[in-house]
Amino acid sequence: MRIATFGDLHLGHNAVMDKFMGREERLLRLDDHLSRTHDRVILMGDIYQTDYGSYPGSRTDVLEAILKRYSRIVRRWRSSHYDSLFGNHDLITQKFLGSVKQVRLIKDNWHIWLTHGHQFDPFIGDKGRLPYLVTWMVGWLRRLGLNRRADFLEGPFYDWGQRVFKALELAAIKALHHGKNDVIVMGHSHHTACLPISGGVYVNPGACVPDSLRYVSIDTARRVVEVRRFTPPSGTQLLLRWQEGSPFSGKNSN
Repeated sequence: MRIATFGDLHLGHNAVMDKFMGREERLLRLDDHLSRTHDRVILMGDIYQTDYGSYPGSRTDVLEAILKRYSRIVRRWRSSHYDSLFGNHDLITQKFLGSVKQVRLIKDNWHIWLTHGHQFDPFIGDKGRLPYLVTWMVGWLRRLGLNRRADFLEGPFYDWGQRVFKALELAAIKALHHGKNDVIVMGHSHHTACLPISGGVYVNPGACVPDSLRYVSIDTARRVVEVRRFTPPSGTQLLLRWQEGSPFSGKNSN
């Protein structure tokens, strides 16, 4: 079985708030490619930026506006070919779109665990109002045209915290050492990773952004995990690769 997964698009409800810049055509071409080459596609969460509303929290009205703004690709994502996880920025999709916290698969005797990963982030966790207050304030910075300050908070400052605490990597190491999983896939950190641990692997596609449409490709029959970048209309670049029983090959391209 071939499984593709990507996330952290942060689609916004208007031009000011949309980190994907309304470039829906690129997502449609990515969908064409993944649907043709994979048996199943899993959205890894934070697909939608639903916490940039008028009030703190993951907002229904914001989600509805995003779904309308990206109506063509959203219709495709609702097909049986796709499964969706929720992240910390689109928690409301659990209630309104049926997104789930995690997916566990056993294919070809390979145990795969997929989750967004925010529950392991010491700044966010599973619950708490403070993170939503912060993202609401960042949203207001963007409304006021203070994009550089907003970009710093959600870019270098956020990246610093992820690199210092390495919370997702530590959670994956713990889960892989227990021997119940062979492949662990997370998003959230926006950092691409393919880290071999105890005979298994932790993999993260990083953020899927308009100029770098990154995704993870898992082939359970061949026991191969890859991080790839898709370039419309049909090109792909291999970024990282791991195969069970083989040395980690690191960066590569084709």
